[in-house]
Amino acid sequence: MKNLPLTLLALLLLAGCNPSSSPELAITVETQTDLHLASKTPYQPQQQWQQYSQAPAGFNAVMVQHVARHGSRLLSSAGADDLALQLWHKAQQLNALTPLGEQLGPVLEELHQVHQQIGYGSISGLGVIEHQQMAERMLARHPQLFSNALEKQQRFAVLHSGRKRAAQSADAFVQQLQQLQPALQPLFDQAIADEHTLYFNKAEGSEGYEDYKENDPRLLRVMQQLTEQPKTVQMAEAMLARLFNADFIERLAQGEFSFKLSYDDDEVKSPTDAAMLLYSLYNISSNMTAEGDWQFQRFVLPEHAAWFAELDDADSFYGRGPAFAGEDITYRLARNLVADMLARSAEPANYAAALRFSHAQALMPLAAYLGIKDASEPLTEGTAYTYQSSPWRSALVSPMSANVQWDIYQDAQGIKLVRMLHQERETLFKVSCELYQGYFYLLTELQRCLLP
Repeated sequence: MKNLPLTLLALLLLAGCNPSSSPELAITVETQTDLHLASKTPYQPQQQWQQYSQAPAGFNAVMVQHVARHGSRLLSSAGADDLALQLWHKAQQLNALTPLGEQLGPVLEELHQVHQQIGYGSISGLGVIEHQQMAERMLARHPQLFSNALEKQQRFAVLHSGRKRAAQSADAFVQQLQQLQPALQPLFDQAIADEHTLYFNKAEGSEGYEDYKENDPRLLRVMQQLTEQPKTVQMAEAMLARLFNADFIERLAQGEFSFKLSYDDDEVKSPTDAAMLLYSLYNISSNMTAEGDWQFQRFVLPEHAAWFAELDDADSFYGRGPAFAGEDITYRLARNLVADMLARSAEPANYAAALRFSHAQALMPLAAYLGIKDASEPLTEGTAYTYQSSPWRSALVSPMSANVQWDIYQDAQGIKLVRMLHQERETLFKVSCELYQGYFYLLTELQRCLLP
């Protein structure tokens, strides 16, 4: 796809089209598995579906409850590219660029141009492919479920958060299913926005969460502690020293320069701000491999990326993850989504699947609510998040196209079992939920332990 014109890429992206004419996708997605990209890590499944446990005897798949983050994307909004260009042009004006720094400007210009052509907040070509391939794997692992849906004319619900990139991801997923099984097309409901279940921390009733994010003294204190520690400043200056001369970095540190947006409150006024800005562009360029050959890793060394990934993960851990022990303010509203998944799972067999498309703002809290291992363990107030103090990593909890899937099975007596997948790996629910067998739980048990 790197050789496709940008205009064609944009059309493919917006239409959710499959650039391959074969039922087997011809494009191989190359993803990075290191943790340096944090929540911008491109998606890859964590287990082959052929390795999944067999359902207990007498149980057959009757439904799928699917929740996915949108696919790999461009910048969600204008700003980072604009600020980076301001920073670079100022250094160029002052002859403060290193030879490597000289190379940065054309890359920033191209990134900016791609965003102008395709649009901020859009999923990228890679994001389209991630959801197409996920749809293909769902169809491959449940051929009988889809055959039964055709025979019984069962329907498919399609829901998203109401944001463009979530709707585009839904289009890519659904259109791939329809291309592989054209007879399914009449069975899909029109996609609808459901903020209550898929963007719950911004929906009505989220005022307590908003107050926590803006005013909680523990949160403000720990994030200030992490971002202002000496090592953060050292790492920032070391990153910038490869691009700008020492005088420029010192003047930035002394407050002589600041870079602002006319349309937003974002501002760069310190070396740490500038390093975080460049790290964010390093991250997002990994999502845009279909739109350009950025080679952004030449500007950000692994040791610098690792440090700023840890800070980024701390922000996500406290803002959307399990956060502080003894509280659930960051994920309690995921109950809206879980309740909907349980209710649809219990309904008569009028639907074969509910397909949902959302954001990290839903997938991180959902994983915490469900008690998924290494995605739900909080920290005490006196223990700050670091890679040493916590196993929580956004690259594993909520990469791009992250997903939670419940496969619903039923026997002849109408008893229903649920098997959960997280990034397409068989996964256990919280320890308070009693297992039925292997990775399978009685639906009635999940109703008991997930909705106390």
